[in-house]
Amino acid sequence: MKELDVVFFDMDHTILAIDCDVSWKKFLVDKGMAPAEDSAKAEYYWDLYYQGKSPIEEFVEFQLREFAGRTPEEMRVLTQRHFDERIREFIYPEAHRVIEEFSAESVPTALVTGTNRFLSQPLVDAVGITTLLATEPEIVNGRFTGGIVEPFLLKEGKLVKAREYCQSLQTDLEHAAFYADSINDLDMLACVGTPVVVNPAEELRAEAKAREWRIECWSL
Repeated sequence: MKELDVVFFDMDHTILAIDCDVSWKKFLVDKGMAPAEDSAKAEYYWDLYYQGKSPIEEFVEFQLREFAGRTPEEMRVLTQRHFDERIREFIYPEAHRVIEEFSAESVPTALVTGTNRFLSQPLVDAVGITTLLATEPEIVNGRFTGGIVEPFLLKEGKLVKAREYCQSLQTDLEHAAFYADSINDLDMLACVGTPVVVNPAEELRAEAKAREWRIECWSL
């Protein structure tokens, strides 16, 4: 592996064995805070994402509906509860170990994810990641609007944020690693000096083999 100035990680199906956004909606349904049909709709949006076809505006409206009108303090309590009850047990031990190894070597780590900051922050705190680069929910007059502060961190949006973070460290993506599982992250994987593919589906696995990228198989 090349000498690294920063290591980026995707979240769902990379550090976690599940999708956090799907889990969140099912959590809200179970708590009586969202309609029962939202469970199936969350799976529908996951299938579109998996195919690289996410309808971003539609998804944001759906995913942040329960944020709208609430305060950050309210949502921190609720998202931490979601993490403790539904997410913590699905952290890959290998992911936690790799993060700890980079931290021990004083290499900055960053979670870069399309999932919003309030859902992602508890994971960052739990595994000791240095920096969170996440989709930012919009807040006006101390309450969530149900929208986001652009960009949504998917594909090019994720790559832009990663480049900005590298610049803040006075480095570039050639001196970065990126651990990711999804074909949606292909462009960023192709831009870093050390791409690492985790539990990839067939399409990304084929790309990784063709480009001679490292493939990791992590499990619970």
